[in-house]
Amino acid sequence: MNEDQLIKKRIKLIQRAFPYFSLDRDGINIAINCVNKSCSTYSRKDKKKLCLRVDNEFYHCWVCGTRGKGLSRFFRYNAPKFYTEASQIFQKTIKEKDEIPDEILELPEGFRLLSTLDNGADPDLKACKKYIESRLLSESRTWYFKVGAVSSGRYRRRIIIPSFDDSGNLNYYTARSIDDFKMKYMNPKVKRADIIFNEINIDWGEELTLVEGPFDLFRCNQNATCLLGSTLSEKHELFRKIVINSTPVVLALDNDANKKTQNIARLLASYDIPVRVLDTSLFEDVGEMSISDFKAALITAQSWSRNDRLKSLISTIKSGSLL
Repeated sequence: MNEDQLIKKRIKLIQRAFPYFSLDRDGINIAINCVNKSCSTYSRKDKKKLCLRVDNEFYHCWVCGTRGKGLSRFFRYNAPKFYTEASQIFQKTIKEKDEIPDEILELPEGFRLLSTLDNGADPDLKACKKYIESRLLSESRTWYFKVGAVSSGRYRRRIIIPSFDDSGNLNYYTARSIDDFKMKYMNPKVKRADIIFNEINIDWGEELTLVEGPFDLFRCNQNATCLLGSTLSEKHELFRKIVINSTPVVLALDNDANKKTQNIARLLASYDIPVRVLDTSLFEDVGEMSISDFKAALITAQSWSRNDRLKSLISTIKSGSLL
């Protein structure tokens, strides 16, 4: 069995075991519902956030952070009915705690700033620029965030948003598909806990807005960064910098991440960091807000207190009567 045949066989098995799936156009990444019951996307058929790579057998949920390597073991615990078959086409002796190897970080070959395109540009580049315009991203913000794209290769027809550290060196990028694929994002293999997205733009002496993803930043005030997810812990470099600088924080996470917002707020408050919480309840996420919507919400963001977490917990209790 050659490599192409093996890849196809692996994909077919995943599709049989996990009927709610989406195969990316690269033919390697397949997205399914997260298997972690603690994940906010668990059992939500419309939220396929757990990505399985059928070539190197890495898996990773972009919401809760569940990750590992070895799809034979993955099937053993999450689809035991198909484990015997999986053990024949996936490796069986890979340690689940293996880290994704580091790579020399460079922007994808052929990267072009979308703000520099002319009328004779490649059609795929034009399509990327049109997508950005449909998201109401202004020309000035396209320049500010250095939004780009490429015309060929695996990153084709993806919006590429680079990130730079405080010295101006590239430390991360995210590439979002402009097409209707559930495997929306492709990112470099770096440890995200060590990344502060676009730290070059951050003033640690001013209140800092935290959102979930790079696209949310398009709607924010200038002094903002993203979590590259919805979690923040003491292991994150971003958390360390906030505490060292005593930087006040505004949390502007997605509407469905209230529990995580409360956990982050409580952790920051335990280090005497002032926290405000921005109300996103009228929108699915910050990316859906207009810049004026965000400015208004930022003005009215409420200071967080420990009572807020208690109120949040009480609000999750289902009403009923005792017999």
